[in-house]
Amino acid sequence: MTTKTVPLLMLNNELNRLKRESGVKDHEVADYLGCRGTKINRILNMTSRPSVGDVRMMGEAYGASPELINVMMDLARNLGKKGDWTGYKAVYRESARMLIDLEARCDRIRVTTAEIVYGLLQTEGYIRALSRKPSPFGFTFNEDETVKARLERQAILDSGLMATFIVSESALRRVYGDHTVMHEQLRHLLEVANRPNVQILVRPFASANQTSYAWLSFAMFHVPSPGILTPLDLVHVEQYDDARYIDDPTLVEGYERLWGHLQAAALGPVESIDFIGKVAEEYK
Repeated sequence: MTTKTVPLLMLNNELNRLKRESGVKDHEVADYLGCRGTKINRILNMTSRPSVGDVRMMGEAYGASPELINVMMDLARNLGKKGDWTGYKAVYRESARMLIDLEARCDRIRVTTAEIVYGLLQTEGYIRALSRKPSPFGFTFNEDETVKARLERQAILDSGLMATFIVSESALRRVYGDHTVMHEQLRHLLEVANRPNVQILVRPFASANQTSYAWLSFAMFHVPSPGILTPLDLVHVEQYDDARYIDDPTLVEGYERLWGHLQAAALGPVESIDFIGKVAEEYK
């Protein structure tokens, strides 16, 4: 199985866009490359990593401009490069590494969580409380390395990244650790919400615009493109033992609508800060 990376996703996004817009069939591309149609299908489905030559010829078959083909070939040359996942970063499982890469490369992130405060917003005490919970799947966590990795991950909020978080009231009231941990966590949310590039919205239990999808948690990323490539819009849906990354335009559009429903059920920025402050006082 090919390991998915952001460069691979961006290349795949461009190849599939060219396929849709050109109307060229897989068997026609295969004839041009002199290969079987199954190879083209595997490349377009990201179950096989294309070579630089594959990318050049597929671009030609789809009628892409020489400039675009050169940019795609540059992406293909970097597909085999792996990031630094040694030391404390080794705590991230393979399925989570794409998420960390997306957070580092995107210029906009929108997250909604139902039961747990999102990783980019967690305090050390909250992280430690979560990491002490046993895993029914047998996953093991080094507590100190988990804390170090997650806190370093939060540095992206110091960049120009625009971030919006919709937090369920349930995540504010579900106690991890003790009341001191929760009080510190909610006070931290108030501090982060004061940043000009961060917005935290609370979705309360009592809302005039409740949605039946209130239990869902997902993250939406917008990754700017290098050169003339199409920007990447992608949804991350976390599962306990794995993660799903969605880049199909139709499905991403559906999540855009879902985000709109969840945002409509949330309080405004000022009301949300007041709400978090009141819940924080309950933990004192």
